Amino acid sequence: MQEGLNHKMEMNKVTLITIANKKDIYLEFINNLKTQVNVNYELITIWNDKKQYSSARQAYNTAAAKSTGDILIFLHPDIRFTATTALSDIIFQLSSLKKFGVVGIAGSPKELVGGDRIIVTNIVHGKNKISVPNSTKINAPVEVQTVDEALFIMSKKFWEEHPFPSKEGWHLYAVEQCLIASNAGFKNFVIPIKDIWHTSDGKSEDYRYTLQVRKLVREYRKYTNTINTTVKRWRTRGIYAQIYILFYLFKMYIKFLLGR
Repeated sequence: MQEGLNHKMEMNKVTLITIANKKDIYLEFINNLKTQVNVNYELITIWNDKKQYSSARQAYNTAAAKSTGDILIFLHPDIRFTATTALSDIIFQLSSLKKFGVVGIAGSPKELVGGDRIIVTNIVHGKNKISVPNSTKINAPVEVQTVDEALFIMSKKFWEEHPFPSKEGWHLYAVEQCLIASNAGFKNFVIPIKDIWHTSDGKSEDYRYTLQVRKLVREYRKYTNTINTTVKRWRTRGIYAQIYILFYLFKMYIKFLLGR
């Protein structure tokens, strides 16, 4: 399903891409999107209500191939803009970034603080619109190693050169695009957008998330000794890294079994 919502502005067109499976959440998303001004965009919606796709990567590649925008914004349908200019502000801030690979609204730098990764973001999340726990607010774009999947951005040209890999699953696709971008000589950023509300609390990871972490760690350990995400810091080398991931996988699988 493709739905176009266009507004006139002297600028390049932007394509928003979302994967939907719940009509009520999607309708709220559409109504919120209609409040945005000063931006020329199209919306491509990929419906997965009947499990038409086996992975977010596959769905996003399908949509991106149909897109006509120069900028691709991939976002979850539970994202809400809390100001009418939030979307146009995102586009404006992109113009100051040179040779960016992936840009997000939340992410984690490669540098550690106090021996651990940090999260940089200005957004709020959850039903009570609280700040992301243990996050650092920013006033200017910050270079990061990876960004969060809730909303992230690539140029159409970058996607054409580096489409999402053909992999199953619904996790870590933005994280992997960031690693691909870094290896190709691009920089990833989080921009200081504050007028965004992620209505989810962000706790969507389960044991399948950790299974994909294991695969990602094995594939990219030759490029980096750590993968910092908004969920956790994942060491990629050494016996400790392997033990930690296995322990976390076991813990998440037990949690999954108890929740059934």
